[in-house]
Amino acid sequence: MKRYFSLRLIAIHALGAFSFIACVGLAYWQWDRAQAYVPPESATVLSFEELSPLRDYLPASSVGVPTSVTGTWQPDERILMPERVVDGKSMVSPDPESEALVSWAVPVGYWVVDIMELADESSVGVVRGFTETPEQIAPASGDETVSGVMQPSEDVPGLKLVNGIEPLTTNLIVENSRTIAHDGYLVATSPAESLVPVGPIFTEPVVKGLNWQNVAYTFNWLFFAGIVAMMWVRVARDELEFAEIAKSNADLGHDNES
Repeated sequence: MKRYFSLRLIAIHALGAFSFIACVGLAYWQWDRAQAYVPPESATVLSFEELSPLRDYLPASSVGVPTSVTGTWQPDERILMPERVVDGKSMVSPDPESEALVSWAVPVGYWVVDIMELADESSVGVVRGFTETPEQIAPASGDETVSGVMQPSEDVPGLKLVNGIEPLTTNLIVENSRTIAHDGYLVATSPAESLVPVGPIFTEPVVKGLNWQNVAYTFNWLFFAGIVAMMWVRVARDELEFAEIAKSNADLGHDNES
């Protein structure tokens, strides 16, 4: 009976169980990411922590939901997004597969994006407004509470901007943040001096069914979990066989001595 509880076998079972549970957990995480949910009351104001938990992705159900953030501006980390108009929806190509070109009768300028550091030392990108003269906009500084709506990174599948406009992505915000940055960005609805309020691209949660890339990742992790399970069983079985052979050899040696 002792051979079933050797330290080596216990270590094999512990490693096997941990690896299997990790793969299943990652599969569940990818499956959750693959689905877009709509909250029952999309107009309900939610806390930023509910919409964008630290070190997590921005759920589809958080898109377009009103919220507010309180923090300290990082005055040296401004991002200017050129060739944009006030209305974000008008910048979206109706056909993501084509190179759409649009001529606007409205002013073309910049979205001013400033980085805010929150109390938990994370950062979030905030589109404070639109301007044609960004050099005249003073850097944001000090502490402030900003109301707005959450938006996904503009490199999400299915979203393409017209005229080759550079997308505002999470990676771009991360590169300009001093601390870990949240996924997506906030479009401010609070008035900012000398800036025109921006109309967000998404005014309600994203509803697009399954994201098949994440579905594929889900099955990849389940496949890995199956491989881990087979390796776990195989290694444990080999360990038991080796223990049985060692016991048989020991018994044989004892009989020879007798």
